Amino acid sequence: MRRISTLVFVAGLFGTSSGCVFDEGLLIENLTGTVSVPVDAATRSFIDADGNLQTLTDVRLIGPVFLGLYPSIEEPNVIDRYPHPEVGPQYLEGIQGDAYPYGGTAVGDVRFACLEFLACKVTSGRFVDWDDMVDWFKLIQEPITDSAGRTIDDGEFLKQTCYDLLNVTSDAETRITVYEDRNLDGAMDALDLDFVLDDAGEYFVGEFTMWQQEMFYDQDQEDCTPGVDCKGMSLWGWMDAPSQSSFQYTTCDPSTGFDVEVYDAEFFGGQLETDLLNFPSQYISDGDWVSGTAFQWDDKDAEPNLVLDFEVL
Repeated sequence: MRRISTLVFVAGLFGTSSGCVFDEGLLIENLTGTVSVPVDAATRSFIDADGNLQTLTDVRLIGPVFLGLYPSIEEPNVIDRYPHPEVGPQYLEGIQGDAYPYGGTAVGDVRFACLEFLACKVTSGRFVDWDDMVDWFKLIQEPITDSAGRTIDDGEFLKQTCYDLLNVTSDAETRITVYEDRNLDGAMDALDLDFVLDDAGEYFVGEFTMWQQEMFYDQDQEDCTPGVDCKGMSLWGWMDAPSQSSFQYTTCDPSTGFDVEVYDAEFFGGQLETDLLNFPSQYISDGDWVSGTAFQWDDKDAEPNLVLDFEVL
């Protein structure tokens, strides 16, 4: 794909002052839209404390969602079991070629949650408050423990641990729980999370913004006008579901990130891998969900809804 650049020279006329204006011709916009995650992607079965099988549908089962802009998307084939961005030449053994994204974003970030137990297990925009996080891990029979193996029952303890380690004084600085009234209804609650269940009860829907994204168009097309009849970028995305066994995310490296060294604990907090949009197939695994149909973004004013409707099995 190409970007369209022009050079404009303006000169003064009839004795007036003259000067030069250079217009690089770059079409750079904030691109916005929504992404929909089916309720099936946020549904999982657990064995409860009484040994009974429980099936839960919960926004807290939605892992980080990654959205990328690519030249094109390929249908499932012998290499990939799911729609996947077109890749360049393979130059590393056992690793597919680079997908060369033009840009992208994520809805939810793997956050440092201040205890080694929670490394690579916590996504921002999924928990209303600290007690909500403590209750969730109890519910799925994975109670949070501290460095001494003691069970954490109080969200306030977890909150203060984070404040102390990060040297912050507000939830807005940790960016783990809800810290602003997004929908302006006067309350900070589940309706202010990244994803909210739609009225039909079929999808969890979240908003996204790709800040200052440059628009690209297919360079193989001739005699077309960018943004009018040229093929634009392909928007494609996927959700990293938490592991069935560890509840960690494969997109997160637990051996890096915030380095904690205190008298009774020494560990890394974990952080997202750096090449997720370049090599998505390296991190997509069974149970993750991808967009079965990409959106062709050739209009800067479009506001697409990308649906993650293809489960990887």
